[in-house]
Amino acid sequence: MFRPGSLPLSATGAPTAGVTRDANCTNVGGFAGFSGATPACYFTYIPFDNLVEHEDRYHVFAQANVDLTEKTKFHVEAYWAKTDLPRMRFSPAFPPIQGPNGPGSVGVFSTPITNPGALTALQQAGLSAAQIAATSRISLTLFRPLGAGGNPLYDNGGQVGYRNYDIYRVAAGLTGELPIAGIGYDLGVTYSHTQNRQHTPDIFIDKLQRALNGLGGAGCRTNTPGTNGCVYFNPFSNGYAGNPALGLTNPGFVSGNANGVELLDWLFERGSETRQRQDLFVVDLVFNGELGIELPGGKVGWAAGGQYRTTDFQSTLRSPFQDVRVTPCPVPGTTNCTLATGPYIFLGQGTPQQLEDSVYAFFAETNLPITDALNAQLAIRYEDYGGLTGSTTNPKLALKWQIVDSFALRGSVGTTFRGPTPGNRSTNSVTGLSGIQAAGNNFKSVDFTGNPAVGPEKAFTYNIGAIFQTDVGRGSLRVIGDYWHFNIEDQITTVPAQVVATSVGGVGNGTQLVNCGAALRSLITFNNNNTCTQGVTVGNDIQRVRSDTVNGPRTKVTGIDGSIDYKMPDVLSGDVSFGASFSRLVKYDIGEFSVNGVFISAPYKALGFTNYDRFPGTVSKLRGAAYAEYTRDEHNLRVDLTYIGGATDNRGPTTVQTGSSTNCNVANAQAGIATNCQLTTIGLKVKSFYSFDATYRIELPWDTTVSASVFNIFDRDPSAARLEASYDPFIGNPYGRTYKIAVRKKF
Repeated sequence: MFRPGSLPLSATGAPTAGVTRDANCTNVGGFAGFSGATPACYFTYIPFDNLVEHEDRYHVFAQANVDLTEKTKFHVEAYWAKTDLPRMRFSPAFPPIQGPNGPGSVGVFSTPITNPGALTALQQAGLSAAQIAATSRISLTLFRPLGAGGNPLYDNGGQVGYRNYDIYRVAAGLTGELPIAGIGYDLGVTYSHTQNRQHTPDIFIDKLQRALNGLGGAGCRTNTPGTNGCVYFNPFSNGYAGNPALGLTNPGFVSGNANGVELLDWLFERGSETRQRQDLFVVDLVFNGELGIELPGGKVGWAAGGQYRTTDFQSTLRSPFQDVRVTPCPVPGTTNCTLATGPYIFLGQGTPQQLEDSVYAFFAETNLPITDALNAQLAIRYEDYGGLTGSTTNPKLALKWQIVDSFALRGSVGTTFRGPTPGNRSTNSVTGLSGIQAAGNNFKSVDFTGNPAVGPEKAFTYNIGAIFQTDVGRGSLRVIGDYWHFNIEDQITTVPAQVVATSVGGVGNGTQLVNCGAALRSLITFNNNNTCTQGVTVGNDIQRVRSDTVNGPRTKVTGIDGSIDYKMPDVLSGDVSFGASFSRLVKYDIGEFSVNGVFISAPYKALGFTNYDRFPGTVSKLRGAAYAEYTRDEHNLRVDLTYIGGATDNRGPTTVQTGSSTNCNVANAQAGIATNCQLTTIGLKVKSFYSFDATYRIELPWDTTVSASVFNIFDRDPSAARLEASYDPFIGNPYGRTYKIAVRKKF
């Protein structure tokens, strides 16, 4: 992220100097680099975020069991939970991806030289008196309204939003036996209601540009800049004292150029809130019994039943500025803009949604004791989603062969499925944001759109395993191993926005030309009224990308799981146990991806790669855990080791320009051709991560348990990764050595 670069312009719009980096960039914690050949100040917002958000959690659970008759039992339970994140932290301000004149992330805002911070910024940057005198406006290139100086509206400089989650569930069940051949029944009814509320602040496009022009503030009552309650917003670093997150002082700070908190409060939209609720109602009825057939191993058991479930989902928007139907344009009240960017500089918009879904299912299964040592299970399930999705039928066979008392083989084969959610099948879209490589990794809007025709995700699966149990010495040993295979077809996924953008715009710093004739061009919206001109339009002109829900490519995943446990009693007046488990992926292959005959991506192997720009994300080859535990009376001590294997960044290393841009050609430098560049190559391997944890637990009177834990005893840091947070959360964590004390009381 950058904050800021600037391009001084004359009254006619002609540049009076080249793009100028803010003079205080490195003093406030920025990195003086380049975006292509453009000087830029790289800014990281991570120090303003929380590693762990403050949470308030509440849980209440109750249940009752009643014997209505000797064979008929009634069960009812109720559960309520609430989780609040009252101060969820974000960047001091988001970078603009759209401005007063439409979409774009470069030069979408500008400020006149009369802005009190503008003259100081140009002087600190070393422009000559003649250049400054010729300057009328400054185009804010690679700009963020608030960055290294933090956001004075909040403690520690980061924006604050909130997330609230509530759920309650009621379930009742009736079990008994019909007066027909000993047939049992199990009737269950469940109703759950979940809802969440979330708020993320953002700056208004129109208010920001007005404030840059000197017409900012709630008390502005004139069209004359800087008078009658109208104030300027200073976008330059001379307007703040330092970086509060890093504790750095800004030597270029001019107190008279600082922005007031009243102005900042006016710039931000505080009334937005997205509310979502979902009601789920499920009825299950299962019959069971024994057939009049007896095999050498015993009687044949059976079960059959059905399920009906319905889902009702609703999404509402509290503020009219969030609704694209009400406020589609940068200026509230205007509805005839060419491209509906909405009123925010960064966040997208949405529309209220009301979605319903009903599914019917029927199943049957049987248990076949073929012999005393060989047992088989057969099952089949049918589900009907209705509409364009249709139905699916899936069988399964499972076998277990107890060869001897200490050794058994087991296996299963069948098909499985995952049905689409109401959101998957909706025609509405939800807008998010993502750094797009084709646009120099600048954030762009991504519209995630549902598909009424999306079908269920299906898979052919099988596994083969063995179980070995025996006494060894004074203890008992158990070893389990399984080989498993998933062949997934028609997986429910989205057309990756990153793949769409790079298929049209390639990969680069955003200045590279795009291919206007690419097959996926229709999924891209460009700025300049969605105009794409071959030989002119570049990656930075991408404004938004459409990511449709579809049934995706075939995926093959195979792996080996294993575990070993050894328990030994009567050691030092207690019991000792040791164990280890692991999961080793052998294959994770993604097939060719095409939609309606349009090629999306070639097949690739995901195993051992981070897959940051493609499905399915980070896939480590090996994950494992080991433990040692000692129990004596009311005391328990356990030590755990967790290991996660590393992965290679599939994007390969990246080359960053760190020196003079004069006659620099990064592409030539990467190809080994001599050029006037100072470059640094970073990012390839994310190393493995392991941690040791220890927990001591004691059982006290009155059903009270007290425990004390130390996590990551050796205070290991995660490996560096080429991500915004600088580490891969699927491999390591940044918490370091942490402690936990817990008390649990049963009533």
